[in-house]
Amino acid sequence: MSTTLEAKPASSKSAQPALTAVHYTICPVFAASNVALELGWIEEELKKVGASLNYLFSVSDEAHFLPHFSHEHPNLFRDGGNIPSIWAKADRADTTLVGLTWSRQGGHVVVRSDSNIHRVADLKGRRFGIYKSNNANKVDWWRATAHRGILLALDIAGLKDSDVQLVDVSDAADTAWGGGARPADVWASRSEDRRLGPEAVAVRAGTVDALYTSHGRALSLVQTGQYKIIEDLGRHPDWTLQVNNSPYALTVNTELAQKQPEIVIAYARAAVRAARWINANREAAATILHRTTFYPSVEETAKAIAHTDFLPDLAPRNLAGIEITKQFLLKHGYIKNDFDVKAWAAPRFLDEAIRSL
Repeated sequence: MSTTLEAKPASSKSAQPALTAVHYTICPVFAASNVALELGWIEEELKKVGASLNYLFSVSDEAHFLPHFSHEHPNLFRDGGNIPSIWAKADRADTTLVGLTWSRQGGHVVVRSDSNIHRVADLKGRRFGIYKSNNANKVDWWRATAHRGILLALDIAGLKDSDVQLVDVSDAADTAWGGGARPADVWASRSEDRRLGPEAVAVRAGTVDALYTSHGRALSLVQTGQYKIIEDLGRHPDWTLQVNNSPYALTVNTELAQKQPEIVIAYARAAVRAARWINANREAAATILHRTTFYPSVEETAKAIAHTDFLPDLAPRNLAGIEITKQFLLKHGYIKNDFDVKAWAAPRFLDEAIRSL
């Protein structure tokens, strides 16, 4: 004899409304989102408004990898380098700009430590390695970042791009990566050569003479004893030299912003809380940011953030920085379509988040 068990209907008192699934991705940069996430504040704030939090790179496949650049994923928050964000807005997805974080680091020109190259002017007639992705499904943000940095460094030294040989350093491995519970897990799993970049491998091998890279990566290269820095764009008083994949952009799908603005405000609240905490607790913040960026040590991270204001905003200089990057991307073919940067920015979410705190 068999017995059929019938499920009893759930009590109306115990029934809970379904949570809105929200996804996020954060670059390994100095953005308050990285600290807000590690402290649990993003999840905490989202729960208050009926949303659950999911990391985009918790799954390692192209379907989760590519939206980090294109923003083509439902209910997605993205914080980090502005080149993918600009590309997404111009050519791929309807997004809203929530906030921007200024970066003081302008990038470095690096050569082998045993070379007779001591300044950028010495690179005349030499080979400048420039990254090239083989993944046609995403913007080549690394190349665009280096491209602008190289042109700026050459201009400061009185050189033109025709004075050096730009050598493509192809990256056949620019495909899906991920598979971690949060960003710190993913970055920790990257190999040393992947963390430092294929151009660094090319410089070490002697197939190119110089590369342009970020502040954190340059410091890591120098610590090996095999490389030296010959130009630091962040040392100049001209703030536009510090615009290179920065200011960092916090964006969200416009559909989510329009339909459930309380979720965007909740995320912004977490970022503002974290920014205020970082600004008041630099040493503790450096310990967290060291796990979520590519700086060689906690001590170097602390030095790098000593004068950084982590509070995101949509101030005129930050928006001007986005316009500079956008115009460069248009001029050199990294994006196809233009758009109005000021219209992209939506200050009401940050304004409400700050007011509510």
